[in-house]
Amino acid sequence: MAKLTDQKDPVSVLYYGDSGTGKTTAAAHMADLGPVVVVNSEAGLKAKPLRDHGVNVENIEIWPLRGSRVTVAGLEELHLQLLDRLHSDPDSLAGVVWDSITDIYQVVLEDVVAAAVERQTAAGKDRDPDLIDIKDYGVMTEQVKRLLRRYRDLPCHFAVTALSRREQDDDGAVTYQPAATPALQNSLVGWVDVVAHTSVGLRPDGEEEYMGLFRAQGKYRGKDRFNALPKRLVDPGFHRLVAYVEGELDVDSDPIMKAAKAARAKEA
Repeated sequence: MAKLTDQKDPVSVLYYGDSGTGKTTAAAHMADLGPVVVVNSEAGLKAKPLRDHGVNVENIEIWPLRGSRVTVAGLEELHLQLLDRLHSDPDSLAGVVWDSITDIYQVVLEDVVAAAVERQTAAGKDRDPDLIDIKDYGVMTEQVKRLLRRYRDLPCHFAVTALSRREQDDDGAVTYQPAATPALQNSLVGWVDVVAHTSVGLRPDGEEEYMGLFRAQGKYRGKDRFNALPKRLVDPGFHRLVAYVEGELDVDSDPIMKAAKAARAKEA
């Protein structure tokens, strides 16, 4: 056994928001801490724009190879490879990124439906390949949840991105949730240390300003298990989150937050 205070815990983060709000870039900044493996399900990772945003792209390894697709079996095999790699050399990997779970669960769902159609056909029964049964969603959800937990429990950092989805309950109340099934939403938010809703706006000087919300507010979910992050953080890159968690940064010493505050004061 080891003392809790002697452990240096990895950080797990969910970034969710609309397209173009910096989710992938924020997660990719994990590479500033060391080698990172990205499950590039959306094929949206591009070296030049990441480099332009200051990401150390030389530290990024992509899986699967271009032309291949994400599968449950492939993710299980990758997990075993990463676990073996980390046991052999804990410093060989800073962390893993899933980009994005919205795309991953859709791909897994397609495979679940295809397998169900194959079984029905083999049994001499008809099954519309375009019809998704409620049971298919249940199988997919359990498969993705199992994989999600395994990756989160690796002895390294973990980040997962998701699109945002607008939802409205029976009373008309609107919320913005990670785009996944309800069961996956709850697991995503519950199993990670930090949940950030990402957004982008314009600074007083006309430049884009990327923001992360780390507390629940109105229609949005947020979370900070470390109680180390401000409610809103300008430039919520993974490397900056870790600096806050480890006490290397706070609002008073963060040059990016100080510059943003000064710009707003000047505008006022």
